[in-house]
Formats: sequence, C-alpha cells, structure tokens
Amino acid sequence: MQASVEKTSAIGRKLSVVVPADKIESAIQGRLKQLSKRVKIQGFRPGKVPMKIVEQQYRGTATNDVLGELIQTSLQEALQDQDVVPAVQPDIMPEAPVEKGKDFSYIASFDVYPEFSKLDLEGIKVSKPESQIGEDDVDRVIENMRKQQLTWTERKRKAKKGDRVMIDFTGTVDGEEFEGGAAVDYPIVVGEGQMLPDFEKGVQGMKAGESKDVEVVFPDDYQADLAGKTAIFKIEAKTVSESVLPEVDEDFIKGFGIESGDVDELRKEVQANLETNLETQLSSQVRQRTFDALLEQNEVEMPLKMVQEEASRMVEEQKNQMRMQGIDDKLLENFPAPEFDVLKPQAQKRVALGLLMMEIIQKNEMKPDDSRVNERIEKMAASYEDPTEFIEYYKSNQQALSQVQSIVLEEQVVDLLLEKADVEIEKIDAKELLNMQ
Repeated sequence: MQASVEKTSAIGRKLSVVVPADKIESAIQGRLKQLSKRVKIQGFRPGKVPMKIVEQQYRGTATNDVLGELIQTSLQEALQDQDVVPAVQPDIMPEAPVEKGKDFSYIASFDVYPEFSKLDLEGIKVSKPESQIGEDDVDRVIENMRKQQLTWTERKRKAKKGDRVMIDFTGTVDGEEFEGGAAVDYPIVVGEGQMLPDFEKGVQGMKAGESKDVEVVFPDDYQADLAGKTAIFKIEAKTVSESVLPEVDEDFIKGFGIESGDVDELRKEVQANLETNLETQLSSQVRQRTFDALLEQNEVEMPLKMVQEEASRMVEEQKNQMRMQGIDDKLLENFPAPEFDVLKPQAQKRVALGLLMMEIIQKNEMKPDDSRVNERIEKMAASYEDPTEFIEYYKSNQQALSQVQSIVLEEQVVDLLLEKADVEIEKIDAKELLNMQ
C-alpha cells in the first residue's frame, strides 16, 4: 500500500491512498469462496458450484462487500504510517472504479485537530468580579415580594403615576378604525410604559366615568401600516385604583413558608438566597472572562464538521428548552432552524473551548476533586426537603454524578488558568450583577 498526505489548509489534510491490485483480488476471492458455500444456482448442489461460475455471477457483489472493509483497514494503516489523527470522519472519494488487475486509489479529505499556541494565561490580564450582599439588597427583595402581593383599591380621584386605570378605547386613523386599535375593560398601569407615551399621557389625570379623545403619533419604526401616522383614541376611564402593598407582618412572612413569622428569619433566608445566586453569578462571570481570555490567545481554524455538529446541538438545545416551556413536538417539527452562518460564530467558540479544555486537562492529568464534588452536591441538596435522599441519588447515579464532576473539573481548569494570569479585582454592585430592580 502507498500513501501520502498533503496539507490543504492550517488544519485541512488530503490523504492519497493506493491499495495494490493483488490485495484487492485476494480479498475478492476470499469473499467469493464464502459465497460459494451458500449460493444456489440451478443444476448444482449447494457448495458444489464451480468458482468460475460463482465469480461470473457474484464478482460485483463480492467487490462491493470487500471494498468498504479495504478502505477502512487501508485508511487506518495509512493514517498510522503518516502519523496523522483526523479530528472528524474523513470524506472518501475513489479516483476510479475498481478494475480487475489494477490498483485502487482514493482520496481521504479531513481536518486534523488545531494546534493551540498557549494553554495558560501567564501575563494575561483577567478582570475578576467581586461583590457582596448588603442590607439594601435584602430590602429590595422584600419590597419586590410585597409588590408580588399588592392589591388594588378603587379611588374617586384623578389617575396618577402608579395607578391602575380600567379603560375602554377605540382608535381611528383618518376616521377609520384599524385592527388592534380597540379594547374593552383593558387595565393600564400609568407610568409602566405598556402603551405608547402619548396614550399613557392621555390616561393620566382621568377620573372614573370620564371620556376624552387623545391624539397619538405612532413612531416611524412601528408596524408598517401605522408607522408615522397620527391616530385619535376615544378613551373611557371606568375605574381608577391605587396599589396597596401588604405590611411585612406575621401573616405576610408565613405566606413564604417561614412558620415563625419572624422578620429577622425572613431577612436571613432572603440574604442566604441572594448570596447563593450571587456566588453563581460571580462564578459564571469569572469562568466566562477566563475562557474568553484563553480563546483570544488561540484564534485558530476549527474543523468545519465539528462546528456543524455543534450548531446542530445548539438547535436541539433550543428545541428542548421550548419543549420544557410546554411547546408541542408537532409545532417543533416545522420550527425554522437558524441559518448555519448565524450559529457559526458561537458554535466555533464552543468547539474551540471544548478542544482547549481537553488539551489542558490531558496535559495536566487533571481529574475531578472528590471533595469539591461532594461539596457541590451537598450545596445543591440544601434547598431540598430531604437532602440525604438527594445526595444518595447523585452518588449512586453515574450519569448524574458525571454531570457534577464535569462542572467541578471545569472550575478546576479556571482555577489553574487564573494561577498564572494577571488578575485584577473589579468591584461590582450586587444589584447590577443580579439584575435586581
């Protein structure tokens, strides 16, 4: 067998392989002998058909049967001889059909794994966010908890910002009503921006039972048939209600599962939850910044097939998320998948990071730290009614345990990279990090 490899790009390779005619013929004859033992030809007993007749009738079948095997075995041998490791399954292209007495040649095209120039962050600046939960953050959460349970009380006065006004309205453009321009018993909270500014400005100051015409100019980027046009809305205010927030009393606190009804216990639980969320966000930010810095040091071409496969996984992930939201599989069958060019940048990034992680782990012979794995499982279990049962499940279920081990191993890679990086601490407000209103 003859083989030679040609470099077609930074990671592209073209392997030319020539399989000798005698090797092909030997394989075909061996296959014909196997066939001769069971083929049925009129006039001959099974196993007694002359080889010449078997070859006349079954050579094509035998050739097809052995060709795939010959390609696979010769390909593996050629790759070893040339010391080349494909990153993806090679594409095989025969240079000519198999002919008796002639060598068979084919081309195997594939990408190899990219070579990364830097597997650490020595001397590279990485900004590490730090934050902490304060009393004002706890106050903010409790205030949001109150808002979740607010009630509305009707008032006999003009509507002001924050009031809920129940309205009927009808809109016209040039005297003609338009689709979506009318509603009955429609609640609008003044100042929340749920309607166009001109509309809300018109509702503010109205009393129950009052009617008025309000001129509303649609923005230029509004839906095509109304963009830039002026509409007249006839609005009738039916009720004006003021929001009433509950007191943080014993009943309120018990409503959130704290049987003691003690406000200090409520604050402690809110703080603990916030600190857990903050820790998660900080960890995510550090991981993202560390990996971004690593990727910037290793901007190389990725195997196209791997990127395409990753893009397909991204589409499936999106579909699974939609399934979890209750969307029926029948609707997902017609779900328009994003174009590959749209997914390609993110898919390339994910492939590159996966390969970099693999190299770093192999180079440093890293394994998940058992103590960190146990600690993470215990943290996860803390929020469950029966933590012991949760822990036992994870430790006895290999698939679940492997997921935790992967997370921990990723954290260990981040720690390793940051050891040599030039780390700068960045103070961030917890409110900003947790997107608290």
